[in-house]
Amino acid sequence: MKVMGFNGSPRTNANTAALVEAVLKGAANKGAETRLVHLNELNMKGCQGCVACKKEPGQCAYEDDLTPLLEELKECDAVVLGSPIYWFRVSAQLKTLIDRFYCYMGEETNPETGERTPYFVFPPAKKFVIVTSQGDENPALYQQTLDWLNLVATVMSASSTEFITHCGSEDDRDSARNNAELMGKAESVGASLV
Repeated sequence: MKVMGFNGSPRTNANTAALVEAVLKGAANKGAETRLVHLNELNMKGCQGCVACKKEPGQCAYEDDLTPLLEELKECDAVVLGSPIYWFRVSAQLKTLIDRFYCYMGEETNPETGERTPYFVFPPAKKFVIVTSQGDENPALYQQTLDWLNLVATVMSASSTEFITHCGSEDDRDSARNNAELMGKAESVGASLV
């Protein structure tokens, strides 16, 4: 089994990264092969809107550091998406990755009506874990973002989606690590992926 985790935070050693790492640790302890990708370290751009992927769904024509990762993702059994919440939404780094998921969507055109029907070539039934970390203590402020992330996993045909939501970190980069219950939950969720 392979689990791939994405840290969408520009920080490689703060709350989001700590929680993604804990999920991966839980999976690794059960024998899974894991990989952590710090998106901020990559040379990457968002979707360029070239629609070349519609001719060959599942293949992003733009070449940067995300291109091979989009291929590798197809082979994973579980995906961990982690992001801090900035301005009520996910980080630019995670949004860039998610926008590039567009390459997995094809379109079929009915020759008689011209109507286009979308379909996905991303392999179905992967398990998803969504990790978010926010400074504010009120999780309700960010429910729209969590709903959108759930929609992303649903569109990607996830077999299950687990959420790990860290609230109230303010500017404390060790807030998640200092919360034994939260870190235990993250490891437990990771173990349940296997």
